[in-house]
Amino acid sequence: MYSLLNKKPKLIKDPYPHVVIEEALPWELYEKLENEFPEKTLLGTEPFDNGICYRMKADRLLDPTFESETWREFAKYHTSPEWFMEVFELFKPWLENKSKLTDLMPNLSDNLGARGWAGKEINLWSDCQVVMHKPITEVTSRTAHIDNPMEMFAGLLYMPYKEDESTGGNFQIHNVKNDITKVDMKNGRQVYAEDLGDVHTTVPYKRNTFVMFCNCNANAVHSVSQRINPKLYRRSVNIIAEFRRHYSKMYDVQEVR
Repeated sequence: MYSLLNKKPKLIKDPYPHVVIEEALPWELYEKLENEFPEKTLLGTEPFDNGICYRMKADRLLDPTFESETWREFAKYHTSPEWFMEVFELFKPWLENKSKLTDLMPNLSDNLGARGWAGKEINLWSDCQVVMHKPITEVTSRTAHIDNPMEMFAGLLYMPYKEDESTGGNFQIHNVKNDITKVDMKNGRQVYAEDLGDVHTTVPYKRNTFVMFCNCNANAVHSVSQRINPKLYRRSVNIIAEFRRHYSKMYDVQEVR
Protein backbone atom coordinates (compact mmCIF):
# COMPACT_ATOMS: atom_id res chain seq x y z
CA MET A 1 0.00 0.00 0.00
CA TYR A 2 1.19 3.51 -0.91
CA SER A 3 2.06 5.58 2.17
CA LEU A 4 0.61 9.03 2.78
CA LEU A 5 4.18 10.12 3.55
CA ASN A 6 5.65 8.66 0.37
CA LYS A 7 6.42 12.13 -1.00
CA LYS A 8 8.87 12.78 1.87
CA PRO A 9 7.29 16.12 2.79
CA LYS A 10 9.16 19.07 4.20
CA LEU A 11 8.77 19.28 7.97
CA ILE A 12 7.47 22.61 9.24
CA LYS A 13 8.59 23.18 12.83
CA ASP A 14 6.64 26.31 13.77
CA PRO A 15 4.49 26.84 15.71
CA TYR A 16 4.62 23.07 16.28
CA PRO A 17 5.82 20.27 13.99
CA HIS A 18 3.55 19.47 11.05
CA VAL A 19 3.48 18.60 7.37
CA VAL A 20 1.08 19.54 4.58
CA ILE A 21 0.97 17.40 1.43
CA GLU A 22 -1.09 18.24 -1.63
CA GLU A 23 -1.91 15.33 -3.95
CA ALA A 24 -0.75 13.05 -1.16
CA LEU A 25 -1.85 9.85 -2.90
CA PRO A 26 -1.52 8.90 -6.57
CA TRP A 27 -4.77 10.02 -8.18
CA GLU A 28 -5.61 6.51 -9.32
CA LEU A 29 -5.51 5.26 -5.73
CA TYR A 30 -7.23 8.33 -4.31
CA GLU A 31 -10.11 8.07 -6.79
CA LYS A 32 -10.49 4.36 -6.05
CA LEU A 33 -10.81 5.18 -2.34
CA GLU A 34 -13.16 8.01 -3.25
CA ASN A 35 -15.37 5.79 -5.41
CA GLU A 36 -15.45 3.09 -2.72
CA PHE A 37 -15.97 5.49 0.20
CA PRO A 38 -18.22 3.50 2.58
CA GLU A 39 -20.83 6.23 2.88
CA LYS A 40 -23.92 4.03 3.18
CA THR A 41 -22.30 1.82 5.83
CA LEU A 42 -20.96 4.83 7.74
CA LEU A 43 -24.30 6.65 7.78
CA GLY A 44 -25.89 3.49 9.16
CA THR A 45 -23.87 3.82 12.38
CA GLU A 46 -24.69 5.81 15.51
CA PRO A 47 -23.52 9.44 15.16
CA PHE A 48 -21.23 11.26 17.61
CA ASP A 49 -20.96 14.87 18.76
CA ASN A 50 -24.67 15.51 19.32
CA GLY A 51 -25.63 13.74 16.12
CA ILE A 52 -23.54 15.72 13.62
CA CYS A 53 -20.55 13.38 13.09
CA TYR A 54 -20.34 9.81 11.79
CA ARG A 55 -17.12 7.96 12.50
CA MET A 56 -16.02 4.45 11.50
CA LYS A 57 -12.87 3.20 13.23
CA ALA A 58 -10.12 0.87 12.09
CA ASP A 59 -11.63 -2.20 13.72
CA ARG A 60 -14.49 -2.04 11.22
CA LEU A 61 -12.30 -1.22 8.22
CA LEU A 62 -9.93 -4.09 9.04
CA ASP A 63 -12.68 -6.69 9.25
CA PRO A 64 -12.05 -9.34 6.56
CA THR A 65 -15.71 -9.02 5.53
CA PHE A 66 -15.50 -5.23 4.98
CA GLU A 67 -16.99 -4.18 1.66
CA SER A 68 -13.86 -2.58 0.15
CA GLU A 69 -10.52 -4.34 -0.11
CA THR A 70 -8.90 -1.02 -1.07
CA TRP A 71 -10.04 0.60 2.17
CA ARG A 72 -9.09 -2.48 4.16
CA GLU A 73 -5.54 -2.40 2.80
CA PHE A 74 -5.31 1.37 3.28
CA ALA A 75 -6.33 1.06 6.94
CA LYS A 76 -4.07 -1.95 7.44
CA TYR A 77 -0.97 -0.04 6.36
CA HIS A 78 -1.83 3.22 8.12
CA THR A 79 -2.25 1.45 11.46
CA SER A 80 0.85 -0.75 11.03
CA PRO A 81 4.26 -0.67 12.75
CA GLU A 82 5.78 0.30 9.38
CA TRP A 83 3.57 3.39 9.21
CA PHE A 84 4.26 4.23 12.85
CA MET A 85 8.01 4.10 12.17
CA GLU A 86 7.63 6.48 9.21
CA VAL A 87 5.89 8.99 11.45
CA PHE A 88 8.33 8.41 14.31
CA GLU A 89 11.27 9.23 12.04
CA LEU A 90 9.51 12.36 10.80
CA PHE A 91 8.79 13.65 14.31
CA LYS A 92 11.74 11.99 16.01
CA PRO A 93 13.16 15.07 17.78
CA TRP A 94 9.83 15.45 19.64
CA LEU A 95 9.15 11.76 20.25
CA GLU A 96 12.49 10.20 21.11
CA ASN A 97 12.59 11.91 24.51
CA LYS A 98 9.39 10.18 25.62
CA SER A 99 10.84 7.30 27.65
CA LYS A 100 7.57 5.39 27.84
CA LEU A 101 7.52 5.39 24.04
CA THR A 102 11.15 4.54 23.40
CA ASP A 103 10.85 1.64 25.85
CA LEU A 104 8.28 0.11 23.49
CA MET A 105 10.12 0.71 20.22
CA PRO A 106 12.42 -2.38 20.22
CA ASN A 107 9.34 -4.64 20.12
CA LEU A 108 6.99 -2.31 18.30
CA SER A 109 5.10 -5.07 16.48
CA ASP A 110 4.14 -6.54 19.87
CA ASN A 111 3.31 -3.21 21.47
CA LEU A 112 1.30 -1.45 18.72
CA GLY A 113 -2.17 -2.43 17.62
CA ALA A 114 -5.23 -1.00 15.88
CA ARG A 115 -7.72 0.38 18.39
CA GLY A 116 -10.60 -2.00 18.93
CA TRP A 117 -8.76 -4.74 17.05
CA ALA A 118 -5.73 -5.51 19.23
CA GLY A 119 -5.75 -6.93 22.75
CA LYS A 120 -6.19 -4.73 25.79
CA GLU A 121 -2.59 -5.34 26.87
CA ILE A 122 -1.33 -3.27 23.93
CA ASN A 123 0.20 0.03 25.12
CA LEU A 124 0.16 1.90 21.79
CA TRP A 125 -3.05 2.31 19.84
CA SER A 126 -3.25 3.25 16.18
CA ASP A 127 -6.41 4.17 14.31
CA CYS A 128 -7.60 4.98 10.80
CA GLN A 129 -11.12 6.42 10.76
CA VAL A 130 -13.46 7.46 7.96
CA VAL A 131 -15.49 10.47 9.06
CA MET A 132 -18.49 12.42 7.78
CA HIS A 133 -19.86 15.63 9.30
CA LYS A 134 -23.39 16.79 8.56
CA PRO A 135 -23.74 19.96 6.44
CA ILE A 136 -25.40 21.98 9.19
CA THR A 137 -26.15 25.60 8.37
CA GLU A 138 -25.38 27.08 11.79
CA VAL A 139 -21.82 27.54 13.02
CA THR A 140 -19.96 24.57 11.55
CA SER A 141 -16.49 25.32 12.79
CA ARG A 142 -14.48 23.39 15.37
CA THR A 143 -13.20 26.05 17.75
CA ALA A 144 -9.52 26.30 18.70
CA HIS A 145 -8.65 23.31 20.87
CA ILE A 146 -6.02 20.71 21.66
CA ASP A 147 -6.31 16.95 21.28
CA ASN A 148 -6.16 14.24 23.91
CA PRO A 149 -2.76 14.41 25.68
CA MET A 150 -2.39 10.65 25.17
CA GLU A 151 -2.26 11.21 21.40
CA MET A 152 1.18 11.29 19.75
CA PHE A 153 0.21 12.45 16.27
CA ALA A 154 -2.87 13.07 14.18
CA GLY A 155 -3.38 13.29 10.43
CA LEU A 156 -6.29 14.32 8.21
CA LEU A 157 -6.79 13.29 4.60
CA TYR A 158 -9.47 15.44 3.01
CA MET A 159 -12.00 13.76 0.73
CA PRO A 160 -14.63 16.37 -0.27
CA TYR A 161 -17.15 15.50 -2.94
CA LYS A 162 -16.11 16.65 -6.41
CA GLU A 163 -19.31 18.68 -6.62
CA ASP A 164 -18.90 20.35 -3.21
CA GLU A 165 -19.08 24.09 -3.88
CA SER A 166 -19.02 25.22 -0.24
CA THR A 167 -16.10 27.18 1.14
CA GLY A 168 -14.40 26.96 4.51
CA GLY A 169 -14.01 23.82 6.56
CA ASN A 170 -10.25 24.38 6.48
CA PHE A 171 -7.75 23.08 9.02
CA GLN A 172 -6.13 25.95 10.95
CA ILE A 173 -2.90 25.85 12.96
CA HIS A 174 -2.71 28.49 15.67
CA ASN A 175 -0.06 30.46 17.46
CA VAL A 176 -0.53 30.94 21.20
CA LYS A 177 -0.11 34.07 23.32
CA ASN A 178 0.70 32.04 26.43
CA ASP A 179 1.70 28.45 27.03
CA ILE A 180 -1.46 26.39 27.36
CA THR A 181 -1.80 25.15 30.94
CA LYS A 182 -5.57 24.60 31.10
CA VAL A 183 -8.41 23.90 28.68
CA ASP A 184 -12.21 23.92 28.76
CA MET A 185 -13.36 20.29 28.70
CA LYS A 186 -17.04 21.25 28.40
CA ASN A 187 -16.23 22.49 24.90
CA GLY A 188 -13.90 19.74 23.73
CA ARG A 189 -10.57 20.90 25.21
CA GLN A 190 -11.18 24.39 23.90
CA VAL A 191 -8.39 26.90 24.49
CA TYR A 192 -9.25 29.99 26.52
CA ALA A 193 -9.39 33.26 24.60
CA GLU A 194 -6.67 34.94 26.64
CA ASP A 195 -4.18 32.24 25.59
CA LEU A 196 -5.12 31.96 21.91
CA GLY A 197 -3.00 33.59 19.22
CA ASP A 198 -3.71 34.18 15.56
CA VAL A 199 -3.90 31.63 12.76
CA HIS A 200 -0.42 30.64 11.61
CA THR A 201 -1.29 28.24 8.77
CA THR A 202 -4.49 27.40 6.90
CA VAL A 203 -4.77 24.07 5.08
CA PRO A 204 -7.63 24.16 2.53
CA TYR A 205 -10.33 21.52 2.61
CA LYS A 206 -9.37 20.14 -0.79
CA ARG A 207 -9.38 16.70 -2.39
CA ASN A 208 -6.31 14.55 -1.71
CA THR A 209 -4.73 17.01 0.73
CA PHE A 210 -3.13 15.56 3.85
CA VAL A 211 -2.09 17.44 6.98
CA MET A 212 -0.44 15.81 10.00
CA PHE A 213 0.98 17.23 13.23
CA CYS A 214 2.88 16.00 16.25
CA ASN A 215 0.92 16.45 19.47
CA CYS A 216 4.17 17.20 21.27
CA ASN A 217 2.86 19.66 23.85
CA ALA A 218 -0.26 21.54 24.91
CA ASN A 219 0.52 24.37 22.48
CA ALA A 220 -0.49 22.20 19.48
CA VAL A 221 -3.65 24.26 19.05
CA HIS A 222 -5.80 23.87 15.95
CA SER A 223 -9.31 24.51 14.68
CA VAL A 224 -11.59 24.11 11.67
CA SER A 225 -12.90 27.22 9.95
CA GLN A 226 -16.62 27.73 9.42
CA ARG A 227 -18.13 26.20 6.29
CA ILE A 228 -20.12 28.62 4.14
CA ASN A 229 -23.25 27.35 2.36
CA PRO A 230 -22.62 23.67 3.02
CA LYS A 231 -25.00 21.31 1.24
CA LEU A 232 -22.92 18.13 1.36
CA TYR A 233 -21.26 16.14 4.14
CA ARG A 234 -17.67 17.03 5.04
CA ARG A 235 -15.61 13.87 4.47
CA SER A 236 -12.17 13.04 5.81
CA VAL A 237 -9.92 10.27 7.07
CA ASN A 238 -8.39 10.58 10.55
CA ILE A 239 -5.12 8.77 11.23
CA ILE A 240 -3.80 8.80 14.79
CA ALA A 241 -1.69 7.00 17.37
CA GLU A 242 -1.94 7.31 21.12
CA PHE A 243 -0.88 5.74 24.38
CA ARG A 244 -3.23 3.35 26.12
CA ARG A 245 -5.17 5.10 28.87
CA HIS A 246 -3.21 5.24 32.15
CA TYR A 247 -0.02 4.00 30.48
CA SER A 248 1.44 7.37 29.47
CA LYS A 249 0.74 10.70 27.81
CA MET A 250 2.62 13.35 25.89
CA TYR A 251 2.12 16.20 28.37
CA ASP A 252 0.10 17.40 31.34
CA VAL A 253 -2.61 20.03 31.11
CA GLN A 254 -5.38 21.03 33.49
CA GLU A 255 -8.77 19.94 32.11
CA VAL A 256 -11.42 22.26 33.56
CA ARG A 257 -14.83 20.55 33.74
